[in-house]
Amino acid sequence: MVLAKEQRRAAALLFALALIGWIVYAAWPSRQPLTPNPRTTKRPWSERKDSIRRADSLRFVQWKAEREARYDSFFVADSLRHEAWKIERQARWDSMRIADSLWRDSMGIYFAPRPKRDTILDLNRCDTAELQLIRGIGRYTAVQIVQYRDRLGGFYSPAQLTDPVFAKLHLDTLLHHFTASSQDVRLIPVNTTSIERLQRHPYLSHDQAKAIYHLRRKQVRISSMDDLRSLPELPDSTLLRLAPYLTFE
Repeated sequence: MVLAKEQRRAAALLFALALIGWIVYAAWPSRQPLTPNPRTTKRPWSERKDSIRRADSLRFVQWKAEREARYDSFFVADSLRHEAWKIERQARWDSMRIADSLWRDSMGIYFAPRPKRDTILDLNRCDTAELQLIRGIGRYTAVQIVQYRDRLGGFYSPAQLTDPVFAKLHLDTLLHHFTASSQDVRLIPVNTTSIERLQRHPYLSHDQAKAIYHLRRKQVRISSMDDLRSLPELPDSTLLRLAPYLTFE
């Protein structure tokens, strides 16, 4: 096979280029192997573990210092706010107390001081204002006690404050503040009192007062409690409570 002139030139050119390349490669100095970069090379876990632990320790110490500094700043700020709040509250309380005192003076209102724990009141002689001095007794309770005393004709014992009419007030815890004497009780003359007066007493119902009235008309005169015991309408418990209020003269 005979090559053309252009083909022989191209083959000679390729051979010349290959020869030049081989000469250059042979004459080029040998390249040294690349040294590994310690920053990019993955170290063993034993070495990395120590470095991580040291870094965590440093971060923890820094975080602890920042937290303490932040807590100290919060504590100082809270202390300042608390002191400012105390001063403001005291000033507001003083202004309210002065305004309230001026208002009471202008209205002529006087609040008596609370009594001591050993204060004793006579139930038959105290008024509603004195009753309200006892802690636990308000205006409503004081009015109820006075009204009940008027209906009874006086208390002969502080234990009468435990009657059913005061069941919701729980006055049994306040009995040590009171005293009462049977000498201050208004007696009811059984033989001359009307039936209306008898049935107004809290310890007598309408039927019981009516039974006493009929017994008086039947016997002309009731001489003692034994006569009243003959009435079935009056049980012994009622007679026991009623005895200090009755007179048979």
